[in-house]
Amino acid sequence: MSDSRYSVKAVSQRTGLSPHVLRVWERRYGAVTPERSESNRRLYSEEEVTRLEFLSVLTSNGHGISNIASLPLGELSTMAANCGPVRSARTEESPVEEAWSCIRDLDSSALHSTLDRAAITLGHSKLIHQVIVPLIERIGAAWEGGEISAAEEHAASAVVKEVLLSSSRPFVNTGDSPNLIVATPVGQIHELGAVLIVSIARRAGWEVTYLGPSLPAHEIARAAISNKSLAVALSIVYPGDDGSLPAELLELRKSLPDSLPILAGGRCAPAYQKTLSAIGATQPTDLDSLRSFLEGLRKPLQA
Repeated sequence: MSDSRYSVKAVSQRTGLSPHVLRVWERRYGAVTPERSESNRRLYSEEEVTRLEFLSVLTSNGHGISNIASLPLGELSTMAANCGPVRSARTEESPVEEAWSCIRDLDSSALHSTLDRAAITLGHSKLIHQVIVPLIERIGAAWEGGEISAAEEHAASAVVKEVLLSSSRPFVNTGDSPNLIVATPVGQIHELGAVLIVSIARRAGWEVTYLGPSLPAHEIARAAISNKSLAVALSIVYPGDDGSLPAELLELRKSLPDSLPILAGGRCAPAYQKTLSAIGATQPTDLDSLRSFLEGLRKPLQA
């Protein structure tokens, strides 16, 4: 084999694998162990590049990288030869899959870069619907199922929150825009659903006061009254069996002006359906219905 050493860019061009995939295959699966230059850049040998070419062909033909990453080079060569025509390039991971790999690696910097690229490529609306929402659902399910640790969930949530708020910053409204209070009730510690509401509301022309997670009813009401808010929006994501939450919701309704609407949504909102109906809360079924309701509230003001 040659003594040549190849940069990440050169290897990516030759194998059709993105730099992110190369890094994940190295870190998580031990597919290759490139040397490091004095400036700490990865340098791949000819044998490692050949190995990655075979792995690219095999994964493109349905083999799982976890099953083949450690196989000897000769065996990879034989398997690749039996795959038939080689695909011209390996399809790169979707933004959601790429982001998920970053989460499993506890690589907040890479996760931020992945979501930033998606924001630039897709725009705000598609970023929300095609990337952020599926990713949030996956994070929540994996955390509840024990697939990811609390550290991984917290780190991922922090990045997603930052990206959501920064991507909606161009839509920040002030002056004559109506104010919306957004929070999660006390005991509801997961805030990504609330941050999603912030992002959607800003896009719909609202000035948003975000109070954060797990806030008592009297604090939410005090902020709404002080800000002369036009509505209060709550995110109820987890848990779905909090025996004290119904009383908090009733207290919130009692503390607010009768005419001030309460919106409530989130994965666990249906678990509190009886109380939400009792307080007259509007319950959007998805982000589009949330946006439509917020735009409807603004129309009398615009007129």
